[in-house]
Amino acid sequence: MKSITSNKWVLLLVVFLVLTNLSLVFFAFSSSKPAERKEQKGFLKSRLNLTEEQDKVFKKEKDNFFALMKPRWEEVNKLKDSLYMHLGDEEVADSLVDHYVDKWTANQRESDKKLFQHFHQLRKNCTKEQQAVFDTLVPKMVKYQSGRK
Repeated sequence: MKSITSNKWVLLLVVFLVLTNLSLVFFAFSSSKPAERKEQKGFLKSRLNLTEEQDKVFKKEKDNFFALMKPRWEEVNKLKDSLYMHLGDEEVADSLVDHYVDKWTANQRESDKKLFQHFHQLRKNCTKEQQAVFDTLVPKMVKYQSGRK
C-alpha cells in the first residue's frame, strides 16, 4: 500500500514538472521580442523622421552593408572555431594563438572601418536637422551593439 502512495506522489511530481516546463517554454517564446524587433527595424526611421525615399535608401544601404559584412563575420567565426579546436591540446604554441588572433583582429579592424563608412554614407542622405540627431544616435547604437553600455 505504501508503494502505491509513493508512486502517486512521483507521478504527480512528474506531471507538475512537465507542466512547469511547458509553461516556461510557452512564455519564453511568446515574450515581446517580436515587438521589440519591429520597433528596432523602424528605429532610425522614427527617430530621424525619415521620408519614404530616405527610408528606401537606408534600407538599400543596410542590405548592401550586411551582404558585404556577412562573409567577414563568418570568417571571424571560423577563425575563432579553428583556434578553440585546440583547447584540448596539451601544448598550444603562442604563435598559433597569435596567428588566429591577428587574423580576426585585422578582420575586425576592417569591419569597423566599413561600419564607419556605412554610417558616414547614410549620414549624407539626411537633412541638417536629421544629421544632428544622427550624430548623437549612431555612437550610442554602436556602443550598445558592442556591449559597452
